Amino acid sequence: MTLALLTLAFGGTLWAQGPGEIHGKVKDTSGEAVIYGVVRAEQGGVVHGVESDENGRFVLKPLPSGAYTVTVQAVGYKTDTIIGVRVDPGLIVTLQDVVLSSVLDPVIVYAKPWVEPLIRFDDPSRMVISTAQIEHNAARKDPVKMIASMTPGVTKAAGSEELYFRGSRAGSMAYYVDGVKVTGTNPGVSPDAISRVSVYTGGLPACYGDVTGGVVAIETKSYFDLYQQRNAANR
Repeated sequence: MTLALLTLAFGGTLWAQGPGEIHGKVKDTSGEAVIYGVVRAEQGGVVHGVESDENGRFVLKPLPSGAYTVTVQAVGYKTDTIIGVRVDPGLIVTLQDVVLSSVLDPVIVYAKPWVEPLIRFDDPSRMVISTAQIEHNAARKDPVKMIASMTPGVTKAAGSEELYFRGSRAGSMAYYVDGVKVTGTNPGVSPDAISRVSVYTGGLPACYGDVTGGVVAIETKSYFDLYQQRNAANR
């Protein structure tokens, strides 16, 4: 078991393509920017912090990939918390405007979950399938079928495991598992070991320069992902 966990953790390290970022804006209930608000992103006891600028905007970077709890505080305002903000390697997560209410308003304490978009506006050619989406997909036991069912323009060939990207010819797509290219028409990764799947249907990054059709990049769960999963199951 220990060896398997170490292997998954090492795989997550291989896949890393640079840190990600969290962007956002802090304002009050009247719509005015909140300046010098303290924004923190916490993951596994490690905290990254920054202040909002004169326009209420903030940028948290560099951030290793993973799920973060984001808290926003400012003098005279109640603290706001967003849980489960997923940061992917090399991508920007843009939060909806954080609206802080005055401490004079009735006290309501809550934490709202972050909803991960399938498509990011800063990288429209890439669709990200998260762990939660995989767990609730009826075809999760067949990753190839699942990818085809969730990605526009991608179809599964009849009678085979091959995927076709927007009418491209056979053999023009590739699988990458934790940054390593794998051969064949099925990546051979158990759905329980998948952290997220990135499907590129166009505008491929330079690291996939030898592929002409599309790319399915699978990131396996790291040790920290398994630790969070176990804790959630024990609650």
